[in-house]
Parts: sequence; structure tokens; C-alpha cells
Amino acid sequence: MAYKVDVRVVPAQPIAMVRGRTTAANLPRRIRELFDQFYAGFKGKGGLNIVFYPGSGSAGEFEIECGVQVESGGNSSTPAGTVATTTYLGPYDQMKPAHEAIRQWAQENGRQFAGASWEVYGHWSEDPTQLRTDIFYLLA
Repeated sequence: MAYKVDVRVVPAQPIAMVRGRTTAANLPRRIRELFDQFYAGFKGKGGLNIVFYPGSGSAGEFEIECGVQVESGGNSSTPAGTVATTTYLGPYDQMKPAHEAIRQWAQENGRQFAGASWEVYGHWSEDPTQLRTDIFYLLA
């Protein structure tokens, strides 16, 4: 599937979240654990689920934040700036080609990433082909 990559300027988005560390191999399990932890303690009203990758990591391990978008407050936020973004429709475990499309677009257009990236998950559907995820990479 071909992915259309757009460039846009986005404001900072406050999020309520929990933070953890993981490796690529453990990412799906760790995301589930962190969301379970988040929802066990979250009592507020939030928007869409988000997984934020601040860009810090070493030796194959990296930091992630899992939570929800909030109108104000929160304990973290995505950065404001120019992003490369695409929309993925389908099961979460098959999202990799959408991320690769953004990386390929950046290489072909001489753009560099600024470290942070995030995924905003649309409303739940029992039909995995209808699951929407908007993917963002902050550009340098």
C-alpha cells in the first residue's frame, strides 16, 4: 500500500501518560502493560490514545509514554513544530510499512528527524481494517 506523507505544523499537544522503557522486540507487550497501568489510575476525561516516543534511548532500549490527549494540563506533551505525517488503517501489528514510508519520504526529500515521534490511535473498532492510526515524526 502506498502512503501519502504530508508535512504540517502542529501545536504542542498536552497528554496525560505513564512512562516506561522498552526494546523494539518488546514494544507491543510493553505498550499494553503501560496502557493497563495508565487506565488503572486515570480518573480524568481524555481524548484519543497516544503513544509518544521522545527519542531518547541507548543500546536498543528507548523511552515511551502511553496515555491520552487532554485539553490542558497533563504530565507531558508532544512537541510543537513541523512534522511528517501519514495515516495508517489496519491492525496495529502491521503498522511498520507506514513508518517506513515516512522514513523513505524523509530520505528522498533530504529531511532529517528531530528525534520525537508519536502515534495517535482513532476510536476502537471490532473490525481491524477500520482501526485508524495517525503517525507523526518531528522534523529538524
